[in-house]
Amino acid sequence: MAQFGTCCTDLKDVMAGEDFEPLVTAAENGVLYMSVGLIEGEKDGDEGGMVDHPVFFCPFCGTKLQTEEEVRAKGGFEDDDATA
Repeated sequence: MAQFGTCCTDLKDVMAGEDFEPLVTAAENGVLYMSVGLIEGEKDGDEGGMVDHPVFFCPFCGTKLQTEEEVRAKGGFEDDDATA
């Protein structure tokens, strides 16, 4: 698994935040994701969820973190239209 958060202290700090669930996180499959939105539950009483998208470059320093091919190989896209 890649060591995300080593490119700059800003990304490291964001990923290590303990006050709330971080908006940038490394998933169990080794893909770095950023939460980009919220989705409502489909039925009354269903909890909503976060919409996550793979992060290819550090949002703070611009360092390339992972490629589209690496994300696909790790199962980080639902389908082939995810990057279109």
